[in-house]
Amino acid sequence: MPLKTFVKVGSITNLSDARYCAGMGADLLGFNTIEGKDNYLSPKQFQEIRGWVTGPKVVAEVSGVQSGSQLASIVENYQPDFLELGLAELPFLSGNTIPFILRIDAKIPVGNLIQQPDFVLASSFVEGINYPLLIEVTSLAEAEQAFQHSSIKGIALRGSAEISPGLKNYDELAEVLEFLDVD
Repeated sequence: MPLKTFVKVGSITNLSDARYCAGMGADLLGFNTIEGKDNYLSPKQFQEIRGWVTGPKVVAEVSGVQSGSQLASIVENYQPDFLELGLAELPFLSGNTIPFILRIDAKIPVGNLIQQPDFVLASSFVEGINYPLLIEVTSLAEAEQAFQHSSIKGIALRGSAEISPGLKNYDELAEVLEFLDVD
């Protein structure tokens, strides 16, 4: 299904979310790869999900990574198409050639960056960003508001936990993705 804009869905922890979002036409699926953080997905769990999903590119969400060697281990174990990280993790990218998404606080100016992100992800519209901007939304109203800014590249959504394996409530996610559906 084609969507009206570029869509990243992050914090995915289950096959239901991954397959639903892929089927709806999401461009990127993100998985938290930092052990001990909310929504962490082990390499084994990730590989099980990845084997069932085709279409979207995969994002290793690495906010909280503590070293270049930890980042290299994540890249080796998850083999992502993109990394997603914050300003604090930028120094660990040295020598890394994987495209990345820079997650920023909308109130902190980015300035000039040595490493050029493929996307910047913020919780609200940010003036003066010279990179493709993704705005994180949690509801249809926020998605509609995001589209008031013609300069955004797309939106970012978050997955949620299953009630039990295979049993899932898609209300908010479905509402936004159906709004973005071209048909």
